[in-house]
Amino acid sequence: MNLIKRLGALAAVLVLAGCAHPISIAPDVAKLAPSESGRRIEARVAYHIPDSLQEKDVITAGGGGDKVQYKPYKDMEAAFYVMLGNVFAQVTKTKAVPPAASENVSYVITPEILTASSSESLLTWPPTRFQTQLTCVVTDAAGNPVTTVSVMGEGLAEFDEFKTNFNLAAQRSTESALLKMRDALLADATLKK
Repeated sequence: MNLIKRLGALAAVLVLAGCAHPISIAPDVAKLAPSESGRRIEARVAYHIPDSLQEKDVITAGGGGDKVQYKPYKDMEAAFYVMLGNVFAQVTKTKAVPPAASENVSYVITPEILTASSSESLLTWPPTRFQTQLTCVVTDAAGNPVTTVSVMGEGLAEFDEFKTNFNLAAQRSTESALLKMRDALLADATLKK
């Protein structure tokens, strides 16, 4: 009987150790300022996130053998909209690609988000290192390719920093990626009119 209790306890520990802790990778939108020049591209754009990606769960590594779980597209959408608003004169969301002619947009931007996380900690589960690769596929209103821009954001957080905010490394990573994307889109010659 004692052996059965020990095996049960071991099984419970293994199940709990393998669980994914929910986090949010949404950055603080107040930190997503316009570029220093304040310049914008005079164009009306629409962004498109397919419904299938809105609720997509991603699981990556945390510390102590644990994992973290989040919804990258849902978590980042508001911040992505703010970033685009700092780049283009007008921003809207479209459900259809290509959008209806009545939407009157110059470009359609579809984001692609890839993430990775890790931690060297054996005692705490939040990741201490987080990476966000953000790619924007830009087409014209008819769906013809215009440009593709890709950036990598990285966020680091140590225990003393994240003990009150388990999302910190992820938030720093997505903030970094969005600010780099802002600058990359502004610098892309194919988007200047």
